[in-house]
Amino acid sequence: MIERLARLGFAAKGVVTILIGVLALRFALGAGGGITGPRGAIQSLLDEPLGVVMLALLATGLAGYALWMFVAAIVDPERKGTGFTGLAERVAFFVTGIGYGLLAFATASLLVGDAGGGGTDLDDLAAVVLTPRVGRWAVGLVGAIVMVSGLLQLRLGLTAGFRDSLRPGIQRAERVVLVVSGSVGYVTLGILSLLVGYSLVRVAVEYDPSEARGWDDALWLLARLGEGQWVLAVVSVGLITYGLFFVLLARYREL
Repeated sequence: MIERLARLGFAAKGVVTILIGVLALRFALGAGGGITGPRGAIQSLLDEPLGVVMLALLATGLAGYALWMFVAAIVDPERKGTGFTGLAERVAFFVTGIGYGLLAFATASLLVGDAGGGGTDLDDLAAVVLTPRVGRWAVGLVGAIVMVSGLLQLRLGLTAGFRDSLRPGIQRAERVVLVVSGSVGYVTLGILSLLVGYSLVRVAVEYDPSEARGWDDALWLLARLGEGQWVLAVVSVGLITYGLFFVLLARYREL
């Protein structure tokens, strides 16, 4: 049961990431679209044919992915171990599980007519926990974890270290697609994670919740770099590639 939910979760995460990438790429090319994060991308499906069905599948899948992240963090089926790197990855899994759990709840809220998605922005969450002592350290710690996660994602992308998690016996052409899409995707995700994590560290240091940034703000920052928004276009393609990788993982991931 958990395996099926996990595989549905991989596909749901992939679809949401592809949506974010496609909307950002269209914006970069001047063909409509827009820059948004996961919640905004999911909300864009409301007006589409079978939008309610798609939201229901995404809500279930995102909840399944959150569950898998908690299992990976606590039970450690991937044998990350208790060394520094292993613990860092497992803590990152746990934080990711919280994030996708909130996203699943926001998606489910859209199904029952909550236009706000039942969620809050990253700066709102930061404001809730940003108490003078414990909360400030907590926000800074989460930011540091996200940055470490970004570095690990960059390493995964540059070394293709995710290959060991793929099912054995995959055809050569399929493996090439998986390795290329995973490498490009993880490097892209690592860059975005570093930007988001850094923003949270700044929140803790400067004691200003408005400094908290999500994927949409990170993409806006990249959109301001270079002429013709080519940086945003490149990162958007990277996100689409990363989403494709996770859709493929629904079939080819070894669990």
